[in-house]
Amino acid sequence: MKKIRLIAASSSDSADILYAGGFNAHDPFIYFSSGREKGIIVTTLEFGRAVNECKKGIKVHNRDELFRKDDNNRDIVFQILRLAEKFNASEIEVPYTFPLGYADFLRSHGLKVSCVKGEFFPERECKKTSEITRIREAMRAAEKGMSRAVSILKEAGISSKKQLKWKGGILSSEILRSEIEIEMLRYGGTASSTIAACGSASAEPHNTGRGPIYANKPIVVDIFPRMNAHGYWGDITRTFVKGKAPDIVKKAFDAVREARDKSKNAITPGVKASDVYKIAYSILEKRGFPTGRKNGVYYGFIHSLGHSLGLEIHESPRLSPINEMPLKKGNVLTVEPGVYYPEWGGIRLEDLVLVKESFSECITQFETFLEIG
Repeated sequence: MKKIRLIAASSSDSADILYAGGFNAHDPFIYFSSGREKGIIVTTLEFGRAVNECKKGIKVHNRDELFRKDDNNRDIVFQILRLAEKFNASEIEVPYTFPLGYADFLRSHGLKVSCVKGEFFPERECKKTSEITRIREAMRAAEKGMSRAVSILKEAGISSKKQLKWKGGILSSEILRSEIEIEMLRYGGTASSTIAACGSASAEPHNTGRGPIYANKPIVVDIFPRMNAHGYWGDITRTFVKGKAPDIVKKAFDAVREARDKSKNAITPGVKASDVYKIAYSILEKRGFPTGRKNGVYYGFIHSLGHSLGLEIHESPRLSPINEMPLKKGNVLTVEPGVYYPEWGGIRLEDLVLVKESFSECITQFETFLEIG
């Protein structure tokens, strides 16, 4: 009896199914492989588009071909059942995200359902040339968004209350975020949850920011668009101050920039991810920015140094203190050290790095600076 590997999901919910078949659909469909055959199963509605858009070597099946005339239920779990019958399979192998309800149903009909340990496609960690090209495209869109943020901050005036003024009103995090996201749409990227956090809000790494933006306080801008055409992501972070930065902010900015740059320079094939993290952590500690917890609040360098990206914004490997795995050619990694202190805010700087044959390349082209006049 045969075993089938399969994914049942939409490409919006599963980067694996988009990676495997190259077909982007919002409704769930099936990708499968059995022996040498690889294919997807779609509705009549999507059949023609799937034939034109799927990767080479992927056979497109119409789901109606699987069913008997007396089959009244054509839900996706019944498609899996009929697919197993078609290939005389007794076992299906699925990702760990496979729905429990589907698994229970299939087991009740005599199929063995096993879950893949780890990543369904571990080869996704090392990007192919075509993937790197798409990530570069996403980064250019992200940088267009960052350029828009800088332009607005340059144009903004400062009120007597130290609030930024722009186009006759108060410049808020919400307005700045919207302008960034609109700009990226012009270049084919869609962003959500863009971070434009000022002052104390910037001390919380994923606080998107709200309310007025103030002069002389750190503004963390973190932009991560997904390209509409192919689904690959970009990611960039910069920290700015409109006006004059306080001494502590300047000191923190310089420390974070050093941590970022020296960490980037340490990335080569074979180096442990944890060792790269330790470089950044050590620099920040030595520069006077310790990490800890006080009165229930965490401060300092309170997250990992970075992560891979591709068809997902967060992928493996990660530059964390517990990842002892060596980096490999084709890894694409963010390097984003940051320090966060509730009393004055946060600083984060993020570049994207490609691991090459014997060195690394910084994909990010956007310059790094703090103050905007």
